[in-house]
Amino acid sequence: MLLTWKYVYLVQRVLYVDINIHHGDGVEEAFYTTDRVMMVSFHKFGDYFPGTGDIRDIGYSKGKYYSLNVPLDDGIDDESYQSLFKPIIGKVMEVFRRGAVVLQCGADSLSGDRLGCFNLSIKGHAECVKYMRFYNVSLLLLGGGGYTIRNVARSWCYETRVALGVDLQDKMPQHEYYEYFGPGYPLHVALSNMENKNSR
Repeated sequence: MLLTWKYVYLVQRVLYVDINIHHGDGVEEAFYTTDRVMMVSFHKFGDYFPGTGDIRDIGYSKGKYYSLNVPLDDGIDDESYQSLFKPIIGKVMEVFRRGAVVLQCGADSLSGDRLGCFNLSIKGHAECVKYMRFYNVSLLLLGGGGYTIRNVARSWCYETRVALGVDLQDKMPQHEYYEYFGPGYPLHVALSNMENKNSR
């Protein structure tokens, strides 16, 4: 079930999951002292904007243990990302009783992003959407960062398909901006050969 913000505002507890390459510092800070919102962020950590999101940042007062940060290094690929995302989110879904889930799908964690440094495919990124749908919870999907515009469009085309459970060919469908996606007009982008600096 896809949601509107109006509905999310009415529920008692919300799980906010952020797969943007940047730490969700504003959301974490807004809810750092409450147990009504649990914030889970998978992000590049270290010498990278905004420089927040240490694994030891866990919330404060009533919000203690309701912030969960997963700091990552350059080059993380689909397999490594899902080996973290699925067990962590699986445990959070088991423990945190929520009325709705918000999934922030920042496309700057895709391979080839101009400002990013991860190596996720569109399918790997969308696997997070698919995994959240598996739980059959009230789910709101949000866009976010993404600085290679053609890949943002590709990602949202594919992730909308995953959210709706609709099949889609690997070739970009015809539309008025079709020529912008040439040559070849693929829906998916090639991965880079960058080193995955994340150890098991």
